[in-house]
Amino acid sequence: MNFFDYIAEWVRENPGKTIGAAAGFVIGILLFTLGWWKTLVVAVLVLIGFIIGKSRDENVSIIDQITGLFRRNRD
Repeated sequence: MNFFDYIAEWVRENPGKTIGAAAGFVIGILLFTLGWWKTLVVAVLVLIGFIIGKSRDENVSIIDQITGLFRRNRD
């Protein structure tokens, strides 16, 4: 087994760790290159893009998606 096969297998077995490590790496790079406030703006824009994309995928209103973030589950 070569190195790249080993890495691919580890990524398949640990997707959450991989995403978390990649996100931490990207945020670290952004903080060092852009600074705190610009990184925060980028993060907010990514969140907005995610909400818009999710609403289109699930065919739900964007307003419903946003209010769903702040609504408590009352079951």
